[in-house]
Amino acid sequence: MKKMKNIINKLGILLAGVAFILSSCEEEKVVYDSVSGQTLASFSTSSVNLGVPTEGASVEIFVTASTEFDSERTISLEVDPASTASADQYTISNKGIPAGEYVGQITIEGDFEALPEEGLTQLILNLTDVSGSNDLTFGNETLTVSLFRECSSAPTPGAWTINMGDSYGDGWQTDDANGGSGLTCTLSDGTVFEVGLCSPYEDKNYDCTSELSSGSTIIIIPEGIEFADWNFPGDAYGEISFSIVAPNGNTVAEVGPGADAGAVEIDFCAQ
Repeated sequence: MKKMKNIINKLGILLAGVAFILSSCEEEKVVYDSVSGQTLASFSTSSVNLGVPTEGASVEIFVTASTEFDSERTISLEVDPASTASADQYTISNKGIPAGEYVGQITIEGDFEALPEEGLTQLILNLTDVSGSNDLTFGNETLTVSLFRECSSAPTPGAWTINMGDSYGDGWQTDDANGGSGLTCTLSDGTVFEVGLCSPYEDKNYDCTSELSSGSTIIIIPEGIEFADWNFPGDAYGEISFSIVAPNGNTVAEVGPGADAGAVEIDFCAQ
């Protein structure tokens, strides 16, 4: 009996020790407080590209906060001095996190007209505060937005004007010393337009414009065309010039005498 009693006593001590350990673990367990705990705020990304067409465009960036609040919270931002974008090139709005939620957003809109004609500009934003937050700390706190003009290669439907000149006054001699091919425009549906000034030395194999020093012609590009490729056959004597004018009246290409044969670069942003 004495031996059995000792075993029972030892077992009781062991169980008491286990209970103490479990009790200690429960006391050390930390439960995060999503209302009054420390707030971690962060942008959803560190960088984004914003291509802006003529009609404008915007991008939404999410801002997260690890705690909630009983009223809408304001997201505070500052423009980093390293930014190259000017204030007229963008607009920032919707800077808030709704009541009782953890995620809000900011909306950044680009202004096509104010953006540089070539290249890009960068808006760098620093996340500085989220109102209603406790012991605020930051995760991803810097956002870089690269803004640039984005122009469709689809030609504007309507009447396109080609103004043509020849400095010597004897019409176009392109890929042939007596005449040659004309400027061509090939549409995505397979339609090909060919234009140029006539030559007195050779009959053109297309309907050329009869003026020898200067002249204009019009081609009609219909709706639904995805692209238009312009190609110049060359300038045999360094005398040919031409410009291409979009339906809105803007000159989208201008080529002077002596231009090499090949594709004509079109300023799609101007059409």
